[in-house]
Amino acid sequence: MSALAQPAFAHQAWAQSGSRVQAFDIAGQDASSTLLRLCLEAGCELAFVQRPGRDVRTRAVNGRMSWRAALVRMLEGTDLRYRFIGSRGVRIWAVAPTVRPAAPPPPETTELEAVEVVGRLSDRIDEALRRKRDADVISDGLSSERIGDLPSANLAEALQRVPGVAIEREVGEGQFVSVRGLGPLFQSVTLNGAPVAFNENIRNSTQSGRQFRFRALSVDLLAGARLTKSATADLTEGGIGSNIDIETAGGLDGDRFLTLRLGGETTTRDGRISPDLSVGGRWVSPGGSAGLVAGLSQEQRSVRYDRFQVMRYGEIVLDGRTLAVPNDLRTTVESEDRRRRSGFVGADWQVSPDLRLDLDALVSTFDNAIREDRLVFGLGERLAAPEAIQRVQDGVVTAGRIAAGRIDNNTEFSDQSHLNVAASLGAELRRGHWRLTPRLSVSSARSVLDTPLERLSAQSPEGVAYAFDLEGAADARRTDRLTTDFDLRDPSRLVLAQLNIRAVQSRDEDVTAVLNARRTLDQTWGGLRLSAVQMGGQFSARSRDYQRRDRRAALRQGQGDIAGIYDGATPGDVFSDLIAARPGPWITPAFDRLRAAFVLPGERDDVVFRPGDLTPTGSDLQNSYGVEERVAAAYVRADFDGRGGGLSYFGNAGLRLVGTRTHVEGARMAGVGGVAQATPLTHDGEDAILLPSLNLAFDIADDAVVRLAASRTITRPSLADLRASTVPASVLVSAIYQYGQAAVDSPEPGVIFSGIGGNPELTPYVSTNLDLSYEVTGRRTSFSLALFHKTIRDFIQATWAVETLTFETRTGAAVQAPVLMSRPRNVGRARIDGLEAGLHHRLGGGLGVWASATWTNSRLAGGERLTGVSDLAWSINPYLERGPFALNLSWSWRSAFRSEADLQGGGVSAFIVGPAGYLDAQATYRIDARTRLSIAATNLTDTRDLAYERTPARLLQIGSAGRQLSVGLEVSW
Repeated sequence: MSALAQPAFAHQAWAQSGSRVQAFDIAGQDASSTLLRLCLEAGCELAFVQRPGRDVRTRAVNGRMSWRAALVRMLEGTDLRYRFIGSRGVRIWAVAPTVRPAAPPPPETTELEAVEVVGRLSDRIDEALRRKRDADVISDGLSSERIGDLPSANLAEALQRVPGVAIEREVGEGQFVSVRGLGPLFQSVTLNGAPVAFNENIRNSTQSGRQFRFRALSVDLLAGARLTKSATADLTEGGIGSNIDIETAGGLDGDRFLTLRLGGETTTRDGRISPDLSVGGRWVSPGGSAGLVAGLSQEQRSVRYDRFQVMRYGEIVLDGRTLAVPNDLRTTVESEDRRRRSGFVGADWQVSPDLRLDLDALVSTFDNAIREDRLVFGLGERLAAPEAIQRVQDGVVTAGRIAAGRIDNNTEFSDQSHLNVAASLGAELRRGHWRLTPRLSVSSARSVLDTPLERLSAQSPEGVAYAFDLEGAADARRTDRLTTDFDLRDPSRLVLAQLNIRAVQSRDEDVTAVLNARRTLDQTWGGLRLSAVQMGGQFSARSRDYQRRDRRAALRQGQGDIAGIYDGATPGDVFSDLIAARPGPWITPAFDRLRAAFVLPGERDDVVFRPGDLTPTGSDLQNSYGVEERVAAAYVRADFDGRGGGLSYFGNAGLRLVGTRTHVEGARMAGVGGVAQATPLTHDGEDAILLPSLNLAFDIADDAVVRLAASRTITRPSLADLRASTVPASVLVSAIYQYGQAAVDSPEPGVIFSGIGGNPELTPYVSTNLDLSYEVTGRRTSFSLALFHKTIRDFIQATWAVETLTFETRTGAAVQAPVLMSRPRNVGRARIDGLEAGLHHRLGGGLGVWASATWTNSRLAGGERLTGVSDLAWSINPYLERGPFALNLSWSWRSAFRSEADLQGGGVSAFIVGPAGYLDAQATYRIDARTRLSIAATNLTDTRDLAYERTPARLLQIGSAGRQLSVGLEVSW
């Protein structure tokens, strides 16, 4: 985490928080009177030096809030500046119209508490808990400083330490976020309150729709994140699980600064050092009416991920018994070079005391060059011979020996490029008791394969012997044996099978306009006071254009064989921690030689292209799609407080009406006159849903609050689920195109008759939510407990059904084949019940611990577990703070869950990710007031990933990314 955020945002966090919420009703008048009254009511300590001969009129403050929030509101639009001192003090001074004083004048009479210059993790946890207590909803949050206290490659990895949050990793890095028992689809992600476009999965056939890919966004330029777990009427709808608002800094959120961070990271696998760099700063005009904050960040990572896989299970009948057998075994070495670049600018202009303008823009690129070198050991029907099977466990063949088989040597190359651009322009206009806040936001997410997915397959001759033993592999996360007597380093013994190429490009756009109007009130009925009313509306136009092209390349004329393409080998320690007796390194190809050796017959003299470079075939059109979505919403919200039954209470109630129109375009292959042609498909849908919400909190003690919340929320179907597309397995499409009807009548080994597709007729998920929480904010111990319940109707789940599909062939004739297709459908109700807890405890002597845990029971009506949900997830984070030194540890664990990321490309009934825990650590040393050195280590436990199909006996995957170490030096001015 960069130091950029720390000086920039620390003042903002303090300015928005306070120790206790209370009711204020202070009219706008001269500053001396209002400030004195504020501190008399709140018990704060005041030092105020006003410019001689000039009176300042402050704003009125009305409603329930902390005293700090009241002071910030009171001084908005004035030329008074402030600095909070300790827990109860504040220093206020006036600035000249054109010259910003170098330092505030000293207080005349009031003695204040000392200023803590160096923030600590413990202080920031306390501040986050106070913000949680002051909020009018059930929420949690992270500041930029807290993100930086522990290793976090991206925001997802930082959020996993928040109560109710679990993450899903992809190739060793956090990718998706789940909250309160609901997967990543159910989280509404916004940037400074504005919706953002999503990047799409462009490597696999399985797509992810509205799931925000957190690893596409660097954390270096972020101010923090706020998780809202109970809905309000003014909140952008779409997150049944939560709303995750990613926050950036403003130009007037603090003093001037300039920061620089230099760092590097390495892994235990390759030893290469990947550099990191970030720089940022803020400029504030002399009069303090305008400010500009900007920053640039670049970080690189090199990762090697060893993956041992079973590619689906089949069945054989042996001696009257039906046995499950692995279709093949795969050893894959995935090398990935990642590069994140981000640029951010935020500008604020206080045009007048009644008008403030703000602009923010964020550009982030995430590029990753991926290479997968793979050996595939064919099994399946080869295990039908009695002598081939050596061991059976729970009806699954776990060990065997093939006397005459075949090994495929496969390699995949691709270069992915993800571009995210988001900008918004907003204003705050005050007219009497009204505050208007219009905002216009524009965001775009583009994902493209700069180098299309190139899948080179070469094969050994038939007759190769190999043996395997998987017994106990799921428990040990290590298999006992995979060996062969075939020379894996001799390219002359390989023959070309095929080179398949896939080019993909996805463009997502979002334009949103929002207008909010809020009026402060003071209407009392008995013990109830109406403090504010808010109303507004939203209009969003969203779209996705997804294009895919699949081709089979051919050797260039004159290219005799493929032996010359191979010039390297996998690392010598490959799979040393995953397979006890292993085959060792194998020969690998070079991409530049591959590129020179192949062409696309009749289309291109090259194998690197984008979808727009080729004329689409019928299959291409069937795989591609477009979705347009128009959303209009209007709401009204009322804030209230009062006293009843001896307790003070406050809350809000509201109603939101939201309507959605969708237009989906796609294609479906059909036989027309015996020839396969793509027939256009379109679908239009609309819905309107009323979303009530209520949040109620009771101050049962000075440091304790009980919250109740009830609401109805929605999540729209994934854009990928709505697609009008049909995607049979690529090996099936390729085989039928090449061999026609013969590929259906006598399929080759490895050809699977399955596929995936969308369903434009889906309706939104609609959830009824109930929440109860108890929060205590103490001096040494703070904790929170929350119960939550959700009943979701029209739940969407992938279901399997046989469909007769039409295929293209090389001759142009149409071929039909029965294919087992997986499509999403509304299947009924789902129920989620859970408990989450958070704790911060100071042990004394600089020692402390903060922890969180979530238990969830989530099932469909038929009893099946929901996708993306762990029954239990927890995190414990001890820390030590002594002088300039700090040490922070973090252990995060989640139980098994069903994943949406089917890495097998379809055909697996339930892809279960096994339980896993990760230990991270970070040590920091503050050299002086401006310089800090940090050393961080992630995955100290060297945790190996595990996946299986329904039960551990049906192993699917064991993976290992190794440990990572990073060093950073931060300097600020």
